[in-house]
Amino acid sequence: MTIGTAAADLLEALAHPVAVYGPDGRLSGANRRFRDLWARLVAPEDRWRHEGLGAITAFLGLPRVGGPPGVFHDFASPTGTIAAFALTPVGGTPVGGTPVAGGGWTLCGQDVTAQRRGERMAERSQKIALVALADLAEHRDNETGEHVLRVARLAHEIARRLWQTGRCAGGIDDDFLRHVGVASILHDVGKVSISDAILLKPGALTPQERAVMETHTASGAQILRKADAMLAGSPQFRFAAAIAEHHHERWDGTGYPHGLAGEAIPLAARIVGVADVYDALSSRRPYKEPWPQDKVLAYLRDQAGRHFDPMVVDALQEVLAARNAARTIEWTAEMETGIPDIDADHRVLLALVNQIADRDNQGDRVAVEFVLDELLGYTALHFAREEELLARVGYPDLDHHQAVHRALLDEVRGLQRRMAAFTPGLGDALHRFLGHWLTSHILGEDQQYVPYALSAGRAVTPCGTTCS
Repeated sequence: MTIGTAAADLLEALAHPVAVYGPDGRLSGANRRFRDLWARLVAPEDRWRHEGLGAITAFLGLPRVGGPPGVFHDFASPTGTIAAFALTPVGGTPVGGTPVAGGGWTLCGQDVTAQRRGERMAERSQKIALVALADLAEHRDNETGEHVLRVARLAHEIARRLWQTGRCAGGIDDDFLRHVGVASILHDVGKVSISDAILLKPGALTPQERAVMETHTASGAQILRKADAMLAGSPQFRFAAAIAEHHHERWDGTGYPHGLAGEAIPLAARIVGVADVYDALSSRRPYKEPWPQDKVLAYLRDQAGRHFDPMVVDALQEVLAARNAARTIEWTAEMETGIPDIDADHRVLLALVNQIADRDNQGDRVAVEFVLDELLGYTALHFAREEELLARVGYPDLDHHQAVHRALLDEVRGLQRRMAAFTPGLGDALHRFLGHWLTSHILGEDQQYVPYALSAGRAVTPCGTTCS
């Protein structure tokens, strides 16, 4: 079915890109604005897809049935253009208020590239503020910055699993999935209000000291609610305040600060409480060795229904099973440099490779961004550590190694810039990039300096530890 001249003139007069499809799903007409947007958005070999409703909705990821009509969905092109499209069946409220004779659909689009980039810049600014505050808190404690980033990633994956399996209907929406992981970074920010005498005390706390320590939850919530108010309602800071205040509540009501029980505890805090304890038990600390995964899970299962929400513990187990199944690379002796600090850094990179190997993570913008952010932090610290070592031992090819580092950093920044127009292909590109980095740099470039550094005998500082 082809629309008549009058209808075609009406389409051209509309302010937005619009295409009209007949009852058979075939394209009846499209205005110039739609054709121009489609040309900017889609590669020449795919432009035919707009000719049929089935092809274009599949290509754009639009729900043709089952979804609410007229709701806009974003589509990002590999070139960086971002457009939002909404499909409305005739019988609802067609675009422009003009029905299509005989039934059919109208597809309305708009270029939202500038808007989405502006939103992303605002979110990034808030995220940077969160990370800076977390660093302030972590520098006063014995925790590591890597701990809060691991907790953030795990909290996001638990929330995503709950959403995927429909176990928390109505409790998890797009805002929750986008922000809960980042918000978790500040779960202990209230510790900035605790004196060093208590916070850094090596032995057990007295009952009075314990009471003071427990005030960090309320202090953290107060700090974050003030920031939320100043930002006129930031989802990241709103979730962060709830997590900071309630992540020490217990499912049976014996936690603090308010003695909340069960579902009265905010879901975000229940998720972060589980993720935080899992990471603390499974990580090496100055005062303890890491627990194996099966021992940690046995403890969490035992505490489910008492300390922890059983539903969240179940979701954690499923996330860990998916991570184990997606693992593609294991640490081997071939990767060892014999320099403990460098090997510890390389293990972080390997963990990032395995993190992004999971297909769910590759298609998840938030998960990809977590890996990219951690990768940027990794490059800053690891490259500086490695270059200081090579300068210390007088490595003759230091200039070349620094050039390799600069090239890798440029690639990471290029991937970061592409986040503004995220597509699942970016996750796959990141996985391939990290895999190449692991094989070409750690198993190639780095192995070239190892014999020189070890034979020079100066890979160890005068205090007897590896240089850092």
